[in-house]
Amino acid sequence: MKLSYKKLISTGLNLVTALAILGFSPKVMAESQAPSWGDTDIRILPLVTLENHGSFRLRFNLFSNMDLGLGADPTLNPTCAPATSPGVSAQGSLGNVKETATFANMRLRYEPTLRIGEIVAVHATMDFLDNVILGDTPVRHSVAAPMSVYAKSAFPPAAGFSGLRDSVRIKAAWAEFTLFDLIILRGGRIPYKFGLGMVRSDGRSPDSDFGDYVDGAFGKIKVGITYLFAGMEFPGEGVVSDGPYGYFTRPYDLDQSDDVTRWVLGVDSTPETRADKAKAAKALEEGKPVVDWGMYNGITQQKISSERVVAATGGQANEPDLMDVGYDDYTLVPRDAFFWTPSLWTRVLYRPKSDLTLRVEFETAMTYGWVTHVQSNRDDPRSKKSFLSAGAALEVALDVGFNKIELLSGVASGGNTLGSWGILDRHTISTPNQPCYSLDQSEVFRTRKVHHFVFNRDYRLDSILFREVIGSVTNAFYFKPAYDRVFFKQNGWEVGGGASLLMAFATIPEGTPGNSRTLGFEPALDLWAKWGQNFTLRADGALLVPMDGLDRASTGQDASLAGALRIRAQVSF
Repeated sequence: MKLSYKKLISTGLNLVTALAILGFSPKVMAESQAPSWGDTDIRILPLVTLENHGSFRLRFNLFSNMDLGLGADPTLNPTCAPATSPGVSAQGSLGNVKETATFANMRLRYEPTLRIGEIVAVHATMDFLDNVILGDTPVRHSVAAPMSVYAKSAFPPAAGFSGLRDSVRIKAAWAEFTLFDLIILRGGRIPYKFGLGMVRSDGRSPDSDFGDYVDGAFGKIKVGITYLFAGMEFPGEGVVSDGPYGYFTRPYDLDQSDDVTRWVLGVDSTPETRADKAKAAKALEEGKPVVDWGMYNGITQQKISSERVVAATGGQANEPDLMDVGYDDYTLVPRDAFFWTPSLWTRVLYRPKSDLTLRVEFETAMTYGWVTHVQSNRDDPRSKKSFLSAGAALEVALDVGFNKIELLSGVASGGNTLGSWGILDRHTISTPNQPCYSLDQSEVFRTRKVHHFVFNRDYRLDSILFREVIGSVTNAFYFKPAYDRVFFKQNGWEVGGGASLLMAFATIPEGTPGNSRTLGFEPALDLWAKWGQNFTLRADGALLVPMDGLDRASTGQDASLAGALRIRAQVSF
């Protein structure tokens, strides 16, 4: 057989390419071995490895007096139903539940990674029964006994049928390519975290409930000891063709003018490759300080919005049902929106001794921009809003043997009107474009400049004030000293406890319900037991002592004590 030089070169190039993609190395080409008990990595083929990670969480919750004895706010929405969330809030989300509420929820999270050689990886995040409340979908087996007291089983939750959530929720799926330990490419729906998670959090902490998942494509390139990264996110594509006939066609974007586009640009020094992570760990063990830092910039733009849909009655529906409406049912509204969201983060780790570790971590962020038409009434000049807000968070932690001393502090700018207070059950930026909302009487609508900054809801700081009453850190500055101690540590088991005190104040007193600076104090106690990295049992109890800022000045009511207890059992693998 005669082989031409062109064919020989082509065959050689194809072979080199295949070996590069598969991450050729002696260990990769070794024979696959049967997995043993406890292995997280399963060799499927000589070149393919499946990594299994995840957790199961069971959490009991007890809330007492979460409305602070104030009940629902009569001035919240005088002519409309409560605005958004059925969550817990001092503004009245729990409504009639004034004393005690107890319930338990669960979540099984599976995060597999399929690796092909040393270069290609495919990741996913799947939640099963995500924060499903135990007992919320009872099965009534008989028509003769329609009450839930006769239930003998639980029905799988299905959104729109037996609950608000599906039993299985695939939250993320993305691919990752690492080339020569210099270039990293990612694309898909990706959990995203930057710095402390003050602005963007991936929801991977043990007690998180939300998480930021972004659609986009990103690239990082190593330059010296830093990484330059850039990417494009797709926060919203507007109207798509996924309708009643989507089973026979593929979905596609119907219009480019209604897209929301976000460009991302930044730099950071956080180790990405195994070699860089090993180098940082070695420096830390040698008693050298390890400094990481990063800068993030997001530019968001939208010209036209198609988020609203015209209902058959002529009114406006808040949530369009893509399966029941056609393209002609959407109303295009000019927005002319622009946002710049820069963030800066730095972290210092220092371990001069094996039993002494110091961590200092800081993040600050800002929001600047405008929306020319917040309301759909394009002729009303009051519809334009400008945005300028900022926030910062500082964490200092010192581990000394079995003791840990921690100081958390932060600040978030606020608005000077009550319309910008909280995030759980009132609109704080714009009121819905519906007849029942009087624009002339809406304090939110009259606010032309938005200055309140909001921390990510998964930035866990406390148990009651910011987490459940206000909804997140906004219009506040706070200080939280904390102390933890390990009481027992042996044979993989660790038992400990701690105490903390949150002190919170308003940056703008006029933006609080009580028109006062002091928000409240929250002492807390916690106990935990751990077995290695696989099992955790933790109990957190807190008491909120509300001060003048949480009183309701409009009615002359004083806020009263609130309490919370959470018991969380978690198995990780």
